[in-house]
Amino acid sequence: MNFDIDDFSYRLTVLLDENDMSQTQLAKIIQISNVTICRYVNGQRTPRLEIIAKIASALNVSSDYLLGLTDDKNATNSNENLDTNFATSISKLFSLEENSNLSKRQIELIKKLLLANKDFILSA
Repeated sequence: MNFDIDDFSYRLTVLLDENDMSQTQLAKIIQISNVTICRYVNGQRTPRLEIIAKIASALNVSSDYLLGLTDDKNATNSNENLDTNFATSISKLFSLEENSNLSKRQIELIKKLLLANKDFILSA
């Protein structure tokens, strides 16, 4: 399955209805404007990843479901698995130093960015 803005808009609309939540209420919960939520519902704007994660959390579904990547509303990865996957990715990155076309400086920058954004990466 690929991301489709129409699927996202439809699922967002249905989930708002199922949760008896207005666009305004959702906007307040995730701290963005009502106009922005309206644009998501109308398919006029695609949300950033951190907004998708906030919407999914507010509506008690997985981000993958909201994005139309799965039909299972509760499909979630455990934090333990995410931490393990993150640690594995970081260890692979550390081994890049020996076998990479990237400079040491580029690799260090990537490491810093990943570590600084770990919480966001794991929440997406």
